[in-house]
Amino acid sequence: MIKKNAIILAAGKSNRFAPFTYEKPKGLFRVKGEILVERQIEQLREAGVEDICIVVGYMKEKFFYLEDKYGVKLIINNTFASKGNIVSLYAAREYLGNTFICCADHYYPENPFMDDNKDNVSYRLCSYKMGKFREFEVDCSDAGVITGSYIGGHDAYAMVGQAYFNEGFSKTFRMLLEREIDDFGVASMFWEEFYAKHEKQLTLYCKKVNDSAVLEFDSVNDLRRFDSEFLMNVDSEIVTNICKVLGCKPEEINDINVIQAGLTNVSFCFTVNGAKYVYRHPGGTSGNIVNRKSEVYTQTKAKEIGADKTLIYIDEEGWKISHFVENIMECDFEKYPDQLDKAMEYLRAVHEVEVSENAEVKHYDLVSEALRLMKLACATKGNLFVEFADIINKVTKLGEYVKEDMDKYGMKYTLCHNDVYEPNFLATSDGGFYLIDWEFGGINDPASDICGMLCRYYYTDEQIEFYLKKFFGRELTYEEHRHYIAFIPICGFYFFCWSLYKGSAGEEDGFFFLQCYRTCNRFLDKAIASYESEQ
Repeated sequence: MIKKNAIILAAGKSNRFAPFTYEKPKGLFRVKGEILVERQIEQLREAGVEDICIVVGYMKEKFFYLEDKYGVKLIINNTFASKGNIVSLYAAREYLGNTFICCADHYYPENPFMDDNKDNVSYRLCSYKMGKFREFEVDCSDAGVITGSYIGGHDAYAMVGQAYFNEGFSKTFRMLLEREIDDFGVASMFWEEFYAKHEKQLTLYCKKVNDSAVLEFDSVNDLRRFDSEFLMNVDSEIVTNICKVLGCKPEEINDINVIQAGLTNVSFCFTVNGAKYVYRHPGGTSGNIVNRKSEVYTQTKAKEIGADKTLIYIDEEGWKISHFVENIMECDFEKYPDQLDKAMEYLRAVHEVEVSENAEVKHYDLVSEALRLMKLACATKGNLFVEFADIINKVTKLGEYVKEDMDKYGMKYTLCHNDVYEPNFLATSDGGFYLIDWEFGGINDPASDICGMLCRYYYTDEQIEFYLKKFFGRELTYEEHRHYIAFIPICGFYFFCWSLYKGSAGEEDGFFFLQCYRTCNRFLDKAIASYESEQ
């Protein structure tokens, strides 16, 4: 009897299952009372397959218990986020023999490994799918051999579920893979694409099964149609939080859809008993740039003064539940002057908030904070302090000048939003207007709010003067004008460093990255000269 083994691919993140995949990998979801990957392991063992490898990557440590529980071998793929799953097979290539190739998040109602493959041929399960699909469409010969495969298709047979490689297939596949893994584009492929590239050298049969033989859940709502109790058994802090705040049961949570994979967080909307809400889940690197106690304080104050009436509950761990805002329209201060007027009104109201002495609110020094973020970014981007030494020296000098203004001219530090720009305002067609996302809220120079907006877009000198006057509601004094113009390059430098840090962590670094750098350079020398001309 031929001894068979299995390789289970479990490295991916499964973004379509956010937010729950921010807590655990999809392969560890509990469905119909069983953990998906554990169900597969047990089905393999039932079929006599004891030698099982699992390739892990995303939240890999959550799979470690499987070695003790089942005696499987874990293989780590740390490039899962930037490469295709061919790299997972490459990591496990020495285990290719008479091998089942599986995905950890598939669900088989009946054991598919108890097959009748008497001739030990290599095959891929395929089922007929109506309409458009994302899987690989296949063409087959009269003998059942796959003669063509293409990403995506419609009204055709598609690759689904596990594959099986016999020893001869595995030997050739491994030889080709080792020879070409470093060729351009290969590491970004699905393993099915790599096979298709070598179809003439690799004979793979099409093993046809009913569409119900393999379940590949595409979304949380799709999974819940199969397992109505999924949310009750998902062991999710997110579900627990929602139920606690809204006083509902897990089964009453419906229509879950990700609406923003943000620069710092992920947000999703959902309904409970017909009402629509938004849950904000903190992102992986947010702890390095967000003070959650300060956010809770400023977010709460924003609700009290009417700047953000969406808030229902915010927690110091970083999660938040808000009302969903309907009828959102474009927020454009150039096109809609009334929006700008309201925005400036909100900022002035925030700056007038009396902050109690015992409040746990972060005090910002944008130059120091920027340099801290740059230092973190150096871990992957090299010595940025050498590369940007000239700008650092100038910004540091300018930072001292603007600090001196505070006592010299009676300027006051106030409660600030610290992340003001159009995307953080919500306007509605029925006149609603909100200033949202208070993650960076804290005590700062009030110039940081208006200048944080002016540094992220290209504004002419005339537009800048217009915005400053709108912000003050009057003409600025000479000292105020000099101070606020100086704060534009300081804010530009801060958000430039913020973007450096985000990029160093492999996350979206913001559309304003380059513009902030340009703005900093545009105003830096002029601002310094305005102070030094009086010395």
